[in-house]
Amino acid sequence: MELVEEHITPVSPYNFGLTLGYLRTSSSAILEHISGDRYLRAIRVGDHPVVVDITFSGPIDQTTLHVKVAGERLNDDTIRTVLTWVCRVFSLEVNPAPFHALYKRDPVFGILINNYRNVRPILIADPYEAMLWTILGQQVHTRVARRMKWSLVRLCGHPLEYDGKELWLLPTPRDIANMDPSDIERIGISKQKANTIVRVSYLVSTGTLDFKELGGLEPESVYQALTRIKGIGPWTAECVMMRGLGFDDVIPAGDVGLQHIVGRFYGLGRKATESELRQIAEKWRPWRGWAAFLWWFQLQTEAYVQQIASGEKE
Repeated sequence: MELVEEHITPVSPYNFGLTLGYLRTSSSAILEHISGDRYLRAIRVGDHPVVVDITFSGPIDQTTLHVKVAGERLNDDTIRTVLTWVCRVFSLEVNPAPFHALYKRDPVFGILINNYRNVRPILIADPYEAMLWTILGQQVHTRVARRMKWSLVRLCGHPLEYDGKELWLLPTPRDIANMDPSDIERIGISKQKANTIVRVSYLVSTGTLDFKELGGLEPESVYQALTRIKGIGPWTAECVMMRGLGFDDVIPAGDVGLQHIVGRFYGLGRKATESELRQIAEKWRPWRGWAAFLWWFQLQTEAYVQQIASGEKE
């Protein structure tokens, strides 16, 4: 296996250590392996599997990423593709200053901006992956969703050995499209979700659903295209747009977790309704997706602290 190392200096301020903290407790970080200050992930570049191995150095607000790419027959195009992937997933090339300026418009949200100043949104590695994970996360607890995601990966994904660790590649759309939904049901996934997963995978594998094309459209057009698919509702579509396609100003206001934490922080004494959340979120334009990410980070932090305090383990 060949190994090439490159270095990336993100737009500051940026702290990769804080980013790893989010991934350690995220129900969407299924295929990422976080060990200490090291990030490992197996991805496909074209038809070839490669491993992305990231460590970091530097002061807390100006991290330098050391990116190793491991695989067979590596070439310049592969390396460029991986580096572009890293920059996109971790939002490394986005200037966060305009987002940070929102604290002047909304002092309540400014608390989160200050708490998480050196981190920025982490995209799910691939829009198709974001779609799978979001479908499985519909109306269930994050722990339940995580178990289902792992079950699906082990059912039809592909393991890869690297540095003594087993890394799993995401199942391809064709892998899942060729499955009988009943086989997916047998691993604890509902009939409705199994059918939706197979349906979406077929659309992606045939090119009918083209995420690259969708990424170049206006948000409303993308929303309409996604919600036309049976089994894809507003929450799923907005989560995929935000976490998979990287739209900065899309917020999944139907998310119960967001409704609860926004209702608490803004003194409602109850969870916010979807319309109330959208109204409050007007203050965060044109960064509503970034804002949602920080609220989710806060929720994960609180849940992790409670878990440690109670002695629970994942």
